Amino acid sequence: MSESESIVCPNCSERSPAGYILCPYCGFDLTNILRQKQRIGITFRERFSRIWRSLSDPRDSKILFNEIGVNPDRLGVIILLYLLSVSYATRLGTFAIKGSKSSWHDFHFIYFLISPWLTGIGFLILALFGWIASTLVIWLIAKTLGGKASLRDTYSIVGYSLGPLITASLVVSFVIIILGRPLDVTDTWLSSGYAIFDMLYLPFLAVCAYHCGNGLQSGHLLNPTYSYLLSSAIASNFFALFYLIPIFL
Repeated sequence: MSESESIVCPNCSERSPAGYILCPYCGFDLTNILRQKQRIGITFRERFSRIWRSLSDPRDSKILFNEIGVNPDRLGVIILLYLLSVSYATRLGTFAIKGSKSSWHDFHFIYFLISPWLTGIGFLILALFGWIASTLVIWLIAKTLGGKASLRDTYSIVGYSLGPLITASLVVSFVIIILGRPLDVTDTWLSSGYAIFDMLYLPFLAVCAYHCGNGLQSGHLLNPTYSYLLSSAIASNFFALFYLIPIFL
């Protein structure tokens, strides 16, 4: 047997024959090591393809997140989170401009085009915090339930599952442009238009949970029930973080 066909167990240092997912000498789980041997580099084009597929077609979810579970990456997630931050900043900018008495004159139009890309950097910090916190919680619970994926793998699964929120923010921005803000807008969250428009995110958060559940099945090898129950945690976490915080401001 050649050395390339075997794996050195990190627990007992014995060489395990090819085809084993458990070390025959000590019973150590070799799943993550086998996955590492199968992984290949990911190009920027492939990263943007993953981002597009995550936000555009839920029917492709199982195939996409099977690929991500086998070959994860974090750089693509950071790009996705920045685009999410920009889209959310666009939504806030649209809401502010539509409430102005001089809506959509030249200054506001330029502001609308440029500001989200700048303020998105600030929102990226919040998005990164939410991504890391949610991933840690889901990874710890998944490992308790017998999950196989590493923390690095889980970062990728959770991050790419947030793609539908980009679509959600752009849809909400379009709705605000078409319908405008409610006439009784005040400074409080519940009596302003924020609460109304925030509810439009709920179906997209359901798609996020579906994506994450598929990723947990392929990455952590959890059964569907556990996977989708866990994925609801990421949806609840991000809804609270991004859309309920204004209640307390």
